Amino acid sequence: MSAVASSILLTNGRIYRSAWDETPADSLVVFDGRVLWSGARADAPAAERTIELDGATVLPGLTDAHIHLFAIAHARLQVPVTPRDAGCIDAVLKLLVARAQKIPTGQWVYGAGLDENGLTEHRLPTRAEIDAAIPHHPVMIRRFCGHVAVVNSAALKLFDIDDSVADPEGGGFGRDGHGRLDGSATESAAELIFRAAPPMDRAELIAMLRATIDDSAKLGLVAAVEAAVGFTVGFDGEFAIWNELRSSAPLPMRLGFMNQLDPEEAAQRGLKPIQDPDWQSMTLKYFADGIVGARTAAVSEDYADTPSRGFFMRDEAELQSVIIDAHAAGWQVAVHCCGDRAIDAVIEAYEQAETAQPRDQARHRIEHYFVPPAGGLARMKELGALVVTQPSFLTRMRRSIAGAFGPRADGCYPARSVIDAGVTYVATSDAPTGSWSPWDGIADAVHRAADSGAPIGSGEAISVREAIHSYTVGGAFAMKQEAWRGTLEPGMAADLIAIDRDIFAPEVSSLRDTRVLLTMLRGDVVHDTLSQSGRHCAASAA
Repeated sequence: MSAVASSILLTNGRIYRSAWDETPADSLVVFDGRVLWSGARADAPAAERTIELDGATVLPGLTDAHIHLFAIAHARLQVPVTPRDAGCIDAVLKLLVARAQKIPTGQWVYGAGLDENGLTEHRLPTRAEIDAAIPHHPVMIRRFCGHVAVVNSAALKLFDIDDSVADPEGGGFGRDGHGRLDGSATESAAELIFRAAPPMDRAELIAMLRATIDDSAKLGLVAAVEAAVGFTVGFDGEFAIWNELRSSAPLPMRLGFMNQLDPEEAAQRGLKPIQDPDWQSMTLKYFADGIVGARTAAVSEDYADTPSRGFFMRDEAELQSVIIDAHAAGWQVAVHCCGDRAIDAVIEAYEQAETAQPRDQARHRIEHYFVPPAGGLARMKELGALVVTQPSFLTRMRRSIAGAFGPRADGCYPARSVIDAGVTYVATSDAPTGSWSPWDGIADAVHRAADSGAPIGSGEAISVREAIHSYTVGGAFAMKQEAWRGTLEPGMAADLIAIDRDIFAPEVSSLRDTRVLLTMLRGDVVHDTLSQSGRHCAASAA
């Protein structure tokens, strides 16, 4: 990471101080990690260093307020089996076989990124198919959502799981027509498998986690919220790795953490809500229901293609009690809710918590808000709660959304109606489930996945400015940091990016293809391609 210059002039660009800035400046000066001034170059105060933007567009840096950096790093150490890597089950198996052939018999083969919607067969591989291809290695494949596991017989044997196993609360083991395990597991059953699998090499995982954060900065992120410490391999293991990473060297990103713990579990570990500009832990995370892709989201009407209405991940009354306790303990609460039944129950819990112990600016969150319940947004506004969505799901899950809801799909994943209701709308990625790139999320928020087919819910589309506001001020607001970052007004944090196009121009080319040329955090350049063309100058400029 480069040394911080005490003052830097960025000049000859198009500098938007916020998403709503209609008269961009051509120059900006940062000093001591904050914005000092912006305006016309002729009026700029002297600075010790100059960055020549050469017409690039500058925006406040982006925040991804719901991302799984740990899961991305974890997946990058496994065999990639996404639809981009393999378009059918045979191709998935060939990739896994190639890995098995390189390691000793009996060692684990891990695959990540599986999505049956992108496979020719439109289904998951079975235990029998994996057994036939890889009989002498335990195999575990993680679906891209992280809510589904697929394993072979060798893995089941090591887990001491056989056909007599009962489904745990909030999950299930898949079975064939004869009642035999087919190798798949969903929700809490998948979680049991993920927790029982041997851990990755610790040093490799820490190195990949740092690389993942570095690569996120290259996408324009200056801040991120790790959306569930404990979701991938368990809380204590992940918490230890995060803290080891923190102690090793400074990171090019401000981080917040959602802890997947009940308030009692947090208290037992000595954890309390902490707000911090760089390493914040003020949120507890819960899962109310499952996911649309597995038809486990708790909805009030049957799925269009499945005679089911999903389920809650834990007893509904118990979940509401835990939420109320977390609120009373001073935590921000974030709850994964996809179905309208789950959303309604969580809103009710927030209302009960606020009635019992009113708090100013608790800013509780509902993650996903996939199927909105009737009257939900008015209640969310009254609570001051946040709707945190992932627009790139519209492209990533197009086939699944259409199958699950049919004509009702146009009402899924609201955005326009959220903003119009006066509720804070926060667009995020939920990567690796959604696209890691914020520019894909911005494009889908604006166009509702129109570049991959008919738009899904075109009436829920928002403007480019609204999408950028969500990723700048909205993300900072979710982290309770909007008072000092998220715009480029004087005195605000010098967290900014330079991109290769004027994203607000009516004739702007593809939003998805936006390229980040420079990322600055705390006034420090942490990603830079501008200097490769000699556009940085060391001399001062008046």
